[in-house]
Amino acid sequence: MKRALLVVLVVGALAVSAWSKYKSVRAELVGQREAIDAEWSQVELTLERRAQVALRIAPASGELRQASATLSAAASPHEKIQANTRISELLADVPKTDRANEQRLLDSENRIDVERRRYNEMLEHYNAQIQKFPENVVASLAGFQRDDAYLPTPAGRRP
Repeated sequence: MKRALLVVLVVGALAVSAWSKYKSVRAELVGQREAIDAEWSQVELTLERRAQVALRIAPASGELRQASATLSAAASPHEKIQANTRISELLADVPKTDRANEQRLLDSENRIDVERRRYNEMLEHYNAQIQKFPENVVASLAGFQRDDAYLPTPAGRRP
């Protein structure tokens, strides 16, 4: 009888401990996802600003207007990343003749670099976190999945 009570107490203590760990890990992962989403909002803002500057540099470019419209209408990070890549490709071919707009573009690129680095680092940390034990178990049970929406560094630029 005493053994059965002891077993029940031990199993109960383990269950309470496991539930507590689950809740704390889940809360941490939720916090990380919220931070990633907030940082993505900053990335979006900098991408939109750069698209506006790009349109000032080459207002006659229909392709650039289309890429900018695609960026604005994109719903997911992957779509926005694709539209941003297209804008970068088009900007590489545009001659820069206006010093003020060229400086605004450079400033926008620098802001994007900062936000890109923060965002990508947050994604790296989150993706690594959900692969470690016991976080991987909690992530699996709670529906957290790997997020590969990394914002690439343009060719010729340092990460």
